[in-house]
Amino acid sequence: MKKFVALFLGLSSVLFAETTYDSFGFQEMYPTKAGSVEWNSAHWANGKARQVEWDGDSDDPLDWTESHSAGDGSFDIDGKGVMQMNWNDGPRFHINSLRGSQTQFFLNVEFTGYFMRNALGGKDYGGMIVGLRSGPLGHASSGGDDCDATTYYARFRNDGKWDFEKEWKHPESYYRTTSGVGNQDPLWNGDVLPVGKWIGMKYVARNKDASTVRLELWIDSTSNATPPGKWEFVGAVEDAGIDFRGASSEAISGCSYTDAYAPILKGGGTVLMRSDNDHPYYQFVTIREIDPNASSTSPEAIQKMPKKFQMKSSAKSFDLLGRCASPLR
Repeated sequence: MKKFVALFLGLSSVLFAETTYDSFGFQEMYPTKAGSVEWNSAHWANGKARQVEWDGDSDDPLDWTESHSAGDGSFDIDGKGVMQMNWNDGPRFHINSLRGSQTQFFLNVEFTGYFMRNALGGKDYGGMIVGLRSGPLGHASSGGDDCDATTYYARFRNDGKWDFEKEWKHPESYYRTTSGVGNQDPLWNGDVLPVGKWIGMKYVARNKDASTVRLELWIDSTSNATPPGKWEFVGAVEDAGIDFRGASSEAISGCSYTDAYAPILKGGGTVLMRSDNDHPYYQFVTIREIDPNASSTSPEAIQKMPKKFQMKSSAKSFDLLGRCASPLR
C-alpha cells in the first residue's frame, strides 16, 4: 500500500503539476527559478515609439538591451509592444544579463516570443533565430571576442526548415535535429517560412546533469499570438559531447577552451535574437531562468510517466503543420 501511495504521489506531481503562465499570459513549460529576475518586452508597449541603435534602450527597466548588429539600421519599437529588426544586413538583438545595475546570469533558460516575417527574401538560414548561453562579446561583435560565442541556437529558418545549431567559437558551428547530425528538417510541409503570420517559439536550454545539456523546442502556429498559446512540440536533443560532431566542428585555437565537441555547460549569460538581410517583427518576448529539476509539462516529464498513463500514438500521424508526428523516443 505504501508503494502504491508513493507511486501515485510521484505520478500526480507530473500529471497534475500546476500550469504557470508568463508575464503576458502564455503557458510556461518550466517554472521560474525562485529569486531570479525575468526579462520581458513589456516596455515595448509603454506608448513611446523609438529607435534602438547602438546605445541600448533607455526604456528597458533592466538596461539589458544591446545591439551587436552588422551594417546600418535600427530596432524600431512602435510603443504598442512590437519591435521590428530594421537593419540592412545582420540584426543582432542581445539581452545581456550581466550589464545594468541589477544582474541575473542566464544559464538554464526558457525563451518565449512571437515572430512575423515581413516579406520573402533574406538568407535561407535567416528567420526566427534565438541563441541561448552566448557570451556578450561573441559573434564578430565590434571590439569583441570570437571565443565568447558559446551558443546553442534554435532556428525556424526562412527556407522552411528547423534545427538546433551549436557554436563554440565564431564562426565555426554545426547543426542537427532529432533526425540526426547535419540534418535540417522541414517544418511547413515543404513550404518556406510564412509571411505575415505570427509564429511563437518556446525554446529551452538546460543542464540535464553535470555533463549533458538538453535543448527543447515548441512552436505555436495557430493562436495568432493569443495567450496562453497553442504549443506543439517540435523536437529535443541532448549534447553530452558527441552529439554535434560535424565537418565544421574542428579543434579550437586561441581560446581558453580547446574541445569544440564539449557541451556548453556554463554559458555566457546572454540571449540573442538574430536574422540576416530581412526585417522581421517580434512581440511578447520573455526570458526566464528556470528550475531545470522542477516538475514541468515538457515532453521529458511526460516520458517519465508509466507507459499505461502515457497518451498512445499511432505509427504515423500528422500534426497541424503537416509534419510527421511519431512517438517520443
